[in-house]
Amino acid sequence: MRLQSLTDAVKANLSTGNIVQYNMQTQPLKIHWRSALCAAIIGLSALVAPPQYALAQTAPTAPVPQTKPAKKPPAPKPPEEDPEIKMGREAHAEMLRSGLRLVTDPALVSRVETIGKKITATANVTPLEARYGSSKLVPYDYKFFIVDDKDINAFSLPGGYIYVNKGLLNYIQSDDELAGVLGHEIIHAAHHHVMRLQKEQSKLNTQLLLGTLATLLARVPAGDALNLLQGFQLIAIQKVNGFGQDAERDADHGGLTVAAKSGYNPVGMLTFMERLERDQHLRPEIEWGIYRTHPPEKERVANITSQLNEMGVTINRRAVTNMFKVEVRTVAINKDVQAFEVLLDQKPLYRTSSNDRAKATAKKLDSVLDKDIQIYDVTKKGNEVFVRGESIVSIAAQDTDLPGSPKPDEVADAFYKRLRFALFRQGVESGI
Repeated sequence: MRLQSLTDAVKANLSTGNIVQYNMQTQPLKIHWRSALCAAIIGLSALVAPPQYALAQTAPTAPVPQTKPAKKPPAPKPPEEDPEIKMGREAHAEMLRSGLRLVTDPALVSRVETIGKKITATANVTPLEARYGSSKLVPYDYKFFIVDDKDINAFSLPGGYIYVNKGLLNYIQSDDELAGVLGHEIIHAAHHHVMRLQKEQSKLNTQLLLGTLATLLARVPAGDALNLLQGFQLIAIQKVNGFGQDAERDADHGGLTVAAKSGYNPVGMLTFMERLERDQHLRPEIEWGIYRTHPPEKERVANITSQLNEMGVTINRRAVTNMFKVEVRTVAINKDVQAFEVLLDQKPLYRTSSNDRAKATAKKLDSVLDKDIQIYDVTKKGNEVFVRGESIVSIAAQDTDLPGSPKPDEVADAFYKRLRFALFRQGVESGI
């Protein structure tokens, strides 16, 4: 619509007492003209006159004081989320979006959470000196998850997010071993390792940038510049992975300490690490060099053993593993005769018709196995078997009066050989 026609329309409607207002769709909307006119006058006068003459050219009067409404105090800001908790929460959500599968089996979840919560209850109130990271004590609300993955692995995120693979739960042999693993991951969070690693990475990135600029400013030939940049990157990788190894050593040391303070046998961390070292020999050896992110398992075993000795802990591997389990079971020879077998790691050592003799032999054997005996400690003389000079079993008449029983010296010889073989097999598997 042209300006003149719009003016004519306004004049025409003034005579009828109405004014037309057009919206963006040019649909007429009728409003009372007096209101519109009043508004127009006020707006126009505001444009062409000073404020005190806005409506009429009258003598100036003292302005009427106006009471300003009291300002409401600003609403308090919500407390800022801990940056490490935020980082862990967002990373956890991203992993779930990316397809991370979690195990929800109630028995497995309960086991991990029970042990984990017991350790974190200690970690949240016990200052532990950090050998890497920060000793700042932050009582996180730790959360535990089981990842549906067969690999033997566990990991953590900042702010108290702890993950254990299902494969690891199948690999451990006791709650004490699991406590060592969880303690290790909890220390990663409690000692703020990721934040420290980020700071170190940032420093190295700055140094790499300065090195790049220096190379460019010095007008180094392109080929040499590329070699220099590659060298800078390799140095950065070596340093970052070196920091990572320091974090792992701190997690081993602190994890063992907090597990022990929580009531778990710290030898569990040692036996778990010994089996990891043993299994390394079953895979092709790879020399990771500067790309290694964890200390070698052999070094970790040595460090843990040294720490246990400093703590005055007796290293009894049988207490935290399935090794050298001694049992007595009843077997039926026929419908009228039963016998009693002494088992070592579920394999029979010998059989007797006397339940009391079987129990006495098992008790002696259980006692000597706690002393970390070696294969050469087992000897035999006649019908008797000794361990470090102590008689373990002397084959008697009731040990050979069962149907089909061999001679006494054959029974003693079988006991002797089976015990030595069990020691040999465990020594090979444990690498000790």
